[in-house]
Amino acid sequence: MEKVPFEQIASAFHPLIVSMIHKHHIYKDFDEYYQLALIGLWRAYQKLDDSKGSFSAYAYTTVRGTILSHLNATAQREERETPTEDFVLSSNEDQSLPVLLEQSIIAEQIESLTSREKIYVQEYLLKGYSYKELAAKYGVSVGAVKNWGKTARKKLKELLQHDID
Repeated sequence: MEKVPFEQIASAFHPLIVSMIHKHHIYKDFDEYYQLALIGLWRAYQKLDDSKGSFSAYAYTTVRGTILSHLNATAQREERETPTEDFVLSSNEDQSLPVLLEQSIIAEQIESLTSREKIYVQEYLLKGYSYKELAAKYGVSVGAVKNWGKTARKKLKELLQHDID
């Protein structure tokens, strides 16, 4: 059997492509999805084998799969790349030590901390060094300095809670 030119196939499948795009509620990027559907139709056309069954069923499945794959990939990309607002980032800051303590009370409280936790309290909290600066100064990773802070805040919180009770 002689192969029909792709232009005729594309024109015959135009209503199917349009209805499939509308069926999946795609209105914003209609032209993009129409082109993707044509690419799917082209792939089906390239693999056309009359002995394997109906071309229209195969074309429908291929076009639908192409559209759904792109919708899925777009949804996953948007989920991964959604920008966060500044207020969301600022609301996630650690608020575990909101009270400003006087120097003598701090000196008293940090006695039970390790030397690295003391560095965190004295240099990060009191002197205002950044995590990056402390990491460079002591030859450790930024994550290590953050971990010092995490354990120091936890211990200080427990001590302060114990003093209150």
